[in-house]
Amino acid sequence: MTIKERFFLIGEEWNVIHFPKKPNGFAIFIIGDINHFVNSKTSSWHQRPAHFQFIENLKNAGYTVIYSNLYGRHWGSAEACHFLHRIYDEVTKKEILNKKVHIIAEGMGALVAAQLIPTKESSFRSIVMINPCLNLSHYFQTEKRNKFFYKRFLKELKKAYSIETTELEKKISSMDINMYKAMPVPLKILHCMNSTPYMLENHVRPYEKLCNNGNESVEVAIFLKNKPLEQLAKPTIEFFKKNECNL
Repeated sequence: MTIKERFFLIGEEWNVIHFPKKPNGFAIFIIGDINHFVNSKTSSWHQRPAHFQFIENLKNAGYTVIYSNLYGRHWGSAEACHFLHRIYDEVTKKEILNKKVHIIAEGMGALVAAQLIPTKESSFRSIVMINPCLNLSHYFQTEKRNKFFYKRFLKELKKAYSIETTELEKKISSMDINMYKAMPVPLKILHCMNSTPYMLENHVRPYEKLCNNGNESVEVAIFLKNKPLEQLAKPTIEFFKKNECNL
């Protein structure tokens, strides 16, 4: 019987790996947005039709797909960055896969990718960011104006960074575009104008400029109308395949 997927535990975090029928030898690690989760039996990607079809499209193209609960709403914490590379080590030791993997970072997940990939460049092949959050400082200031959501957001940040409110604002205020290095691997950003709280001019454009100043080319595709996630699978796969010539 062919195994389609496997849930596995590392430490206290659940993870899942999806296996394609005809593997192409390449893996995709997904870092999800704020509503992403994985438990012992299911995940947000299983329960949302567009997300499930997105995974199916990646598998149909031959990709092995891996993602983790990654501490839930981690907001780009150092702990989440370290854990993602721990999963990378576990999976690439046990599975027959090319050691340079692709990354898909959705929303909040871009905070991890933008920090981790420049420090572990040899582990990664290319990255697609979907509606990325890349300026936590700006997003923090925006959320402060919404009292209802701000309290929850503040609680999430305190948990993610293990610091109290008095130190938190100082910490978050430094987490803007200037904290990043240019992305050292090929990068494509897919931004849907009407379906994300992470605004183009505050997140994508400054990061694009940072990377281009570092002599790295960034592809940015902007969609004026909302697109179901499954429709973003095609440009994602096309971009990954362009970056698989050199093994």
